[in-house]
Amino acid sequence: MDVQSKPRAQELLRQMGPGMYREAYGRGMSLSAWLEKQDPSEEYKDGLDAFSRLLKVAGIRTNSIPELGVWADLFEAFDGNDNTRNLVPEWVARQWRRAATGRDVLTRGVYTSQDAIPGAWSAPYVEASQARAQQIAPAIPLARLVAITTPINSDAYRAFYLTDTTAQMRTARVEEFTEFPRAKLTGGDNTVRLYKYGRALEASYEVLRRQRIDRIALHLARMAVQNETDKVATAIDVLVNGDGNSNTAATTYNLTTLDTATTASNLTWKAWLAFEMQFAAPYICQVALAQEAVALAVRLLNYGTANNLLPMTKFPTINPDGGNVALGWTADAPANKIVGIDTRFALEHVVEIGADIQEIERWATRQVQILTMSEVEGFAVFDQKATKVLVYNA
Repeated sequence: MDVQSKPRAQELLRQMGPGMYREAYGRGMSLSAWLEKQDPSEEYKDGLDAFSRLLKVAGIRTNSIPELGVWADLFEAFDGNDNTRNLVPEWVARQWRRAATGRDVLTRGVYTSQDAIPGAWSAPYVEASQARAQQIAPAIPLARLVAITTPINSDAYRAFYLTDTTAQMRTARVEEFTEFPRAKLTGGDNTVRLYKYGRALEASYEVLRRQRIDRIALHLARMAVQNETDKVATAIDVLVNGDGNSNTAATTYNLTTLDTATTASNLTWKAWLAFEMQFAAPYICQVALAQEAVALAVRLLNYGTANNLLPMTKFPTINPDGGNVALGWTADAPANKIVGIDTRFALEHVVEIGADIQEIERWATRQVQILTMSEVEGFAVFDQKATKVLVYNA
């Protein structure tokens, strides 16, 4: 089905401007998501989402298919008029989100036999994932550590915490006319500050306009990955040291306490199992983060098949252990420590919606020739009991 047979896409392109971004951000969504509500993809059979249809109406090819002799347009294609120029900020954001999350930006989840394959010769307007682009991804995706993401419209956030004692956590039999055990939801004493993360790609107009669009996309993906790495470093710091409010730092355990028969910096299978068992129900250790040398010690753990064969086969655990623990190594992890995380509960990711609207307006009015992507984000401890730290050298 020809996208131009649907007037809605053409109408949206004629209206494209900073006002659309403000409307989308005001509703707590990206421009792509807002466009999808205005022009639902269920009404089409073209394999595109609403934003990609605007690119198609504008005749802007963003994807090269060398084997078919199809090449992405030069970046100057966006400068055809003010409407097409206003497509750039969301196109940049889509490249950014795809590289940061490792997921496709398409909002459609189901395709029919009549749909075009995203990025095929008939639909080179969608930013289809390619082999090289798939290699550009954060070593430790931020999304792998986050339990919940909360959008706000400010640069400060007051986190709330569920507090209870061990006795209160248990659902006890309640005698008639007596109260149920209570857990209290309380606000933090200090607000969680949000900070701006971002990168800017500066180039003269002559340089920028002569680059093919998919080549610019590759540069943006590389920048997005570094930006994501910076946020992961902040997230780890909050998980370990807390978010500035009392009782939000992770509980620590010395290696030699978990296994009294070992010495500092000599990780044993017993110590590791004991560390995992500190995650009492309903918590489980799903992810472990450490610096390279400590992570290597974890990977080289000698658990002795002969010594563990009977317990592992005859006595499988009833307690949920989450299966294999996902191990990640990064220089941003604390030195000589292993950070164990139950990612279902540990961390809240706080995001300011529409933080980059000023950059969008500056681009739209041609005040800059710099591709900028900025995000205002912060992290709060969602549940302090969901993160624990093994001190490797003590």
